[in-house]
Amino acid sequence: MTSRLMWLRWSWRDLRQRWVLVLAIALTIALGTGAYAGFTGTADWRTRSYDASYAKLRMHDVRVTLTKGTTAPAGTLRRLVTGTPSVDRVRSASERLVVPTQVAASHGGHQVLVAGRLVGAAAGTAVDRVHVYTGRQVTAGESGRAVAVLERAFARHYDLPSSGTVRVSGGTRLHYVGQGTAPDYFSPASDSGIPMIGESGFAVLFVPLATAQRLAGAPGQVNEIVLTLAPGTDAKAVADQMERALGRGPTPLSGTVTVRDDEVGYHALYEDINGDARFFDIIALLLLLGAAFGAFNLTSRVVEAQRREIGIGMALGVPRTRIAARPMLLGVQIALLGVALGLGVGTVVSRAMAGLLTDLLPLPVWNTPFQYRTFLLAALLGFALPLLAVAWPVWRAVRVRPVDAIRVGHLAARGGGLAPLLRRLPVPGRGYRQLPLRNVLRTPRRTVLTSLGIGAAVAIMITVFGMLDSFGAMLGDSEQEATRGGGGRVVAQLDGYHADDSARVRAVATAPGVDRATPLLTVPATARDADGKSVTLLVELRDLRGGVWRPSLTAGSLTRDPGGLVLSEKAAHDLGVRPGDSLVLRHPRRSGDGTFALTDSRVTVAAVHPNPLRTVAYLDRSRAGLFGLAATANAVEVTPTPGTDPGHLKQTLFATSGVTGVQTATESLDALRNGVEEFTGILDIAAGVTLALAVLIAFNAASISADERSRENATMFAFGLPVRTVLGMAVVESALLGTLGTAAGIVLGQGIDRWMVRVQLARTMPEIGFDVTLAPGTYLTALLLGIVAVALTPLLTARRLCRMNIPATLRVVE
Repeated sequence: MTSRLMWLRWSWRDLRQRWVLVLAIALTIALGTGAYAGFTGTADWRTRSYDASYAKLRMHDVRVTLTKGTTAPAGTLRRLVTGTPSVDRVRSASERLVVPTQVAASHGGHQVLVAGRLVGAAAGTAVDRVHVYTGRQVTAGESGRAVAVLERAFARHYDLPSSGTVRVSGGTRLHYVGQGTAPDYFSPASDSGIPMIGESGFAVLFVPLATAQRLAGAPGQVNEIVLTLAPGTDAKAVADQMERALGRGPTPLSGTVTVRDDEVGYHALYEDINGDARFFDIIALLLLLGAAFGAFNLTSRVVEAQRREIGIGMALGVPRTRIAARPMLLGVQIALLGVALGLGVGTVVSRAMAGLLTDLLPLPVWNTPFQYRTFLLAALLGFALPLLAVAWPVWRAVRVRPVDAIRVGHLAARGGGLAPLLRRLPVPGRGYRQLPLRNVLRTPRRTVLTSLGIGAAVAIMITVFGMLDSFGAMLGDSEQEATRGGGGRVVAQLDGYHADDSARVRAVATAPGVDRATPLLTVPATARDADGKSVTLLVELRDLRGGVWRPSLTAGSLTRDPGGLVLSEKAAHDLGVRPGDSLVLRHPRRSGDGTFALTDSRVTVAAVHPNPLRTVAYLDRSRAGLFGLAATANAVEVTPTPGTDPGHLKQTLFATSGVTGVQTATESLDALRNGVEEFTGILDIAAGVTLALAVLIAFNAASISADERSRENATMFAFGLPVRTVLGMAVVESALLGTLGTAAGIVLGQGIDRWMVRVQLARTMPEIGFDVTLAPGTYLTALLLGIVAVALTPLLTARRLCRMNIPATLRVVE
């Protein structure tokens, strides 16, 4: 018992003597294990929360939406449901009227004007319920009145009160009595179909069905029906039956039938889980490996510093097992401290991730428990690493002769590593000036492990910042395309299809501040290639040979085929087509009685434009007859008169009769940019952990090097070298290690970043085309972190060097 207590007291003395170093190594382990648990646990949180939230609000299984701009009398869509073979599998059905609008609200003394939707449904509906966070629900007794529930994300983004007043298209005032959300709008998406465009540029108002009908000027009309099905029902089979039913009956209807899995917001949320999980797993694994390399290297170097004491013990005849017990106890202490600190780091990272996720997506239910199982797996690795790191040098030390173990400094490195290579290389400077390079070369294993730890941190930074660069390049390209030829364009959406010379179009063209007006026609369509691959498009018919604005072309020409389709580069890539190829366009076509039916037309791809948004496509106005909409418009593009502010023109058009939405040329991009900035908050956490890990590894390496070379430093001091010279040599050595690690990290980071952009972003955001972009600033940051910051860490040991007792240091070693 006395012997055991002695070893415990001895190991405790080792711990106290090196408490700063032990704490720093334990923090390295803690950062790796804690960050791993914090990042990898988000997938489980989101899956649980999404499932619970959708179940609570009873999201629809099938949705039938009539062609944009068309409606049907209330009850028509419900009768279609009762006429299908699977009617007995339908548990609930709700007709509603969903119409585009513009929403104006007061924010901080400024007027906010964004695109939006009115979602009209019967109060107390059993499908797609509205969850209210603050305020109250709209009651059945308020049907037809100008009351609403305002979508939560929009209200929170602009810090709006729980109740208040907003204005919608035409200047009508609506009193919102609460803030809430519905399953379709957990991830608000504008008509562009891009989920990230949400809270800053898109507002939803949940109103009674009669209210929506009155505001839209469509009394007794609906344009959607949503269904929930019995468990186990094949939703796609029911959707096929509903699609066939639309074309039958006294008045054939056209529209789209969507199952839950194909809903833009629903699909994006769950697809994001897989994509983000892969991304966070890579980040977490790199952090864990970086910490592992760092902890293994640093702990082994701490034990190697005791090599002489181990040799003396063997020379005195102490059994090797008892000699190994002391450093092994030190490894256990580091491991236990690292796991304990890792629990704290994991909790902090987990709470930070949970806070960002709940801010990004205000779901009705959020389940964010600490992932103990994931942390335990990481902690086991964190606990094993210090023990392995201790066991390796101890095993090496006890296997040699005591006299060899007692050797210190460069004599302890058998064979000198790669240092003999310097004999063949003419290195300038005095002998001691070559010591940093010799120290790096004579211990290649130590150099590689230290460099890999730094390289892992740099690789994470390159990956994170590279993704941000790709986002920034995408936004920059989109803005450049939208503002080419002047960014003052404003597009006014109309409340339906109107003739080019109609009163609605003339009202916009003659509004105060309008210099030039051009009718536009925008219709939804689906492009399909010969192999059956399809892409959803929003085809804009405009004058491609003149007009206010024309898209630039990166391939093809409109002179050969002026009536051909102009696709985005992303859409052309996904469909595998080039200019000159043909594809099938499925689109609505209006018949003589004003009804729409879906039809297929073969069109030629004339050219490709650079807009990164896949849905954006163009046709010349001369092809409007393809849709049965010749000389018809549902939007008007205007340019303001000289001196007129586009924002002021928006307000003027907002109050114009028949206008349901007004947007500037860059408004959607601004909303997308805000969404990207919110998303990058998660990446900031990874960047912070990365920086801390790199600094810890560098500090520990410098501190251990100072301990290992205390005799060398004391000898140089005894021969008159100043502290600044010795410190400069340590800086050079750290810079060499940082350079090696940074080079490896940049290469690895480039590969991971390319894979993340080309594969992961393409899966999670298929509507956007990204190019792999690494800005010069990213490389500069990598150099500053991996070389400059690492090189400067030895300066933290300056106080210790200045206070060194030179005779005592030399005497202890001798």
